[in-house]
Amino acid sequence: MRSMILGFGLAILGMALGLAQPAAAKNYLCNQQFALCTSAPCIPQPGNPDISICVCDVQEGPNLATVACDTVKPSTDAEGVRTVYSQFALTQFEQGKKGLKCESGTPWSQCLNKICTVDPANPDKAICACDVVRTGEWQTAGGDCDAATCKTAYWSGALLADSRSNADFMMDQLKITKSPAEACPAPKP
Repeated sequence: MRSMILGFGLAILGMALGLAQPAAAKNYLCNQQFALCTSAPCIPQPGNPDISICVCDVQEGPNLATVACDTVKPSTDAEGVRTVYSQFALTQFEQGKKGLKCESGTPWSQCLNKICTVDPANPDKAICACDVVRTGEWQTAGGDCDAATCKTAYWSGALLADSRSNADFMMDQLKITKSPAEACPAPKP
């Protein structure tokens, strides 16, 4: 039972907004400014139901990407517009957010490695364009453990099947022995 709980806890660590990735993807530990979308609320882009717009937290520090760090390096253009990329970190789990498991067929947003614009009016937030996904069991740190939001909120999330390798990578790279992630309590029948 303990190993099952630990395994689920490790799987939850991979939830970042968009840790859906091909099985052969390589993980990279980056250390730069990024958008953290682990619990980001998202809405479908007007006129394009395949893209969602998510409001994510701007963070600085260690994070996971599945592309080389230089390809997701933050930048500021000549007009002063700051661009960052959505990456995964453990921060929101360390702050007490819990992992919500959602059924296949419900809409969610895959944000890992997606481009984001830092909000000029609030540099602590970034607006990210993510892919809408409707297949596979998935999980998010959003929704405050309310399973009803799985059907309507387009939360940033990750496939359950992809979460474990990302969690293992982060735990190994950051030398973390005890997972900060916890699952939402099981719904009462």
